[in-house]
Amino acid sequence: MDVEYDPSLITDSSWGAITKQTDYAERLKIFGASNVKDERICGPECIDSIDVTILYPDTKNEAIIYWKDSAYHKTNAMIRCYSGGASYQTSTGIKIGSAITDLLKLNGQKITFYGFGWDYGGGIISFNKGALEKSPVHFELDAISEVDTNLMGDTELYTDMPLVKKYLDKIKVRLISLSFSRQDEY
Repeated sequence: MDVEYDPSLITDSSWGAITKQTDYAERLKIFGASNVKDERICGPECIDSIDVTILYPDTKNEAIIYWKDSAYHKTNAMIRCYSGGASYQTSTGIKIGSAITDLLKLNGQKITFYGFGWDYGGGIISFNKGALEKSPVHFELDAISEVDTNLMGDTELYTDMPLVKKYLDKIKVRLISLSFSRQDEY
């Protein structure tokens, strides 16, 4: 009997039907060959290239699957989605485009993140011992319109800083990822 799943639901242990152990053959069976594509992409700062699998390539639900063992495609390391129109969301309703204020409500503590406009811009550094601190679901942020130049660049920002508070309504989730590796830490 096939197990029912919500293809757009991201939990602490799955991305739709994908779990840490969903290998390439299972993925082809679940999604069909036309919706699964191996590709080599630029790594961080384009210093290296990485072999990944793209789920739903060139669609609004495109997601990038990083393998712990890319040569064998047996164990997933992480899945990421950057697509603004994607239907993926967490069990708490956070999706790409959600406001940082939604994350703050869930977390219950301030959030520390990097300034915008560079390679690691908008990356969340810490949930400061809040409810989201140990979650394997991770988010990156972006400003949806012009913000003060002091919010740009390689700097740490806190959601309780007066300057950041002034722009909270302009800061949104731009990436959602699920780290299967992080699950092993807890």
